[in-house]
Amino acid sequence: MTRPIRSLCLAALLAAATLAHAGIDRATAEGLVHKSGLWEQLGGVAPQVEAGLRQAIKRASATPSESETARMARVIQTAYAADRLRSASTAVIAARVQPEHLEALRAWFDSPLGAAVTRAEEATFAGDHQAEVARKEGMQLLAPMPIERRQLLQDLMIATHAAEGMTQIAISTTLAVQLGAAGAMQAGPLPSEARARAALQRQRPQMLKAFTALALASFARTYAAISSDDLRAYVAFARSPAGAAFNDASLHALEAALTGAATDMGQHLPAARDDSTI
Repeated sequence: MTRPIRSLCLAALLAAATLAHAGIDRATAEGLVHKSGLWEQLGGVAPQVEAGLRQAIKRASATPSESETARMARVIQTAYAADRLRSASTAVIAARVQPEHLEALRAWFDSPLGAAVTRAEEATFAGDHQAEVARKEGMQLLAPMPIERRQLLQDLMIATHAAEGMTQIAISTTLAVQLGAAGAMQAGPLPSEARARAALQRQRPQMLKAFTALALASFARTYAAISSDDLRAYVAFARSPAGAAFNDASLHALEAALTGAATDMGQHLPAARDDSTI
């Protein structure tokens, strides 16, 4: 191998190594998780999973003892603890966000409009509305909505991959509820998490279709106080290289956090039963 070729190969290897380790520091990533609203969203996951599990047990007419119920609640609270989900998500954001996007991301999240958008999204996460009530409110807002405004919401939904994100959350939380219900109602080992996840993934196309309609209604409600001009600016940010990259990183962060929590819950739920020997 000639010296120029060797030099080019070495340069390529060095470049590949640099790219493989590209990312941002954890403190910076945590700041983005806060500013984007993801921090707030992750804080409300555990109560949703616990409520879903209780409903599943009730529908199945299962009657776990009070001690079992208390232990299951502790398993869920540990697996889906806000600090744990936030830590896992921050790690993914740190690994996937590239330094060259930081200036644009900070400019957006620190701007009055970026902050207003985050507040609107956090209000949705923190709301105590039931999903069906929120859907109806969104549909009522959509019905008389001008075509131009509705198109802006659709553009934002597509740019942010909102329906895909909602689908992933649904798959992860449904998996948790299924494993949790099995842990509460049957003796012996829990069903395979991998097989349960694969079964849910086969339903992804139908779920995605349903969540596309739900996302549009949700957007109508979430951004009701955001003007069309400001929505247009939000769409432009979401479509920008920095906005698109951060949204992709956020979806991966959410998936990693929820998948890890479901796996942990499945491993510890059998020990919550009264008859457990674990």
